[in-house]
Amino acid sequence: MGEEMIHNRGRGPEILGTRTTVYQLLPYFLDATVTEEYIATLYDLSIEQIAAARAYVLNNADTVLANHMKIEERIAAGNPPEVIEQAKRTRERFLQFKEWLEKRKADREALENAAGPGADKPGGAALPSFQEWLSAHRSPEHS
Repeated sequence: MGEEMIHNRGRGPEILGTRTTVYQLLPYFLDATVTEEYIATLYDLSIEQIAAARAYVLNNADTVLANHMKIEERIAAGNPPEVIEQAKRTRERFLQFKEWLEKRKADREALENAAGPGADKPGGAALPSFQEWLSAHRSPEHS
């Protein structure tokens, strides 16, 4: 038991058969009031898996703590400006799409109301997906 229950697929040491890293569990291990039973319930893991992760942390404390500090620093730094800017542009395009959908719905309702009761409902093409709409409304600088 122990080391054979921990492996690394490139995201850091994980509990075998899960995507739970020892870094996710480290804050619980550092809190003396948190039991292995509590962590196991929280993450839907066995007591043995939690014990193996704790043993891994204790046996590799220097490496685990150094890598954990790097993770904390990266989180504290936040996203780089270009990622933040891209997220803003994406949100703006999505809001434009939502506005367009609402206008299209209102236009269709107006057509149906103008046709009166008992009239044939106007046909129409199915609504495009966001990707289809985006392709049709993409500005030249994003082509």
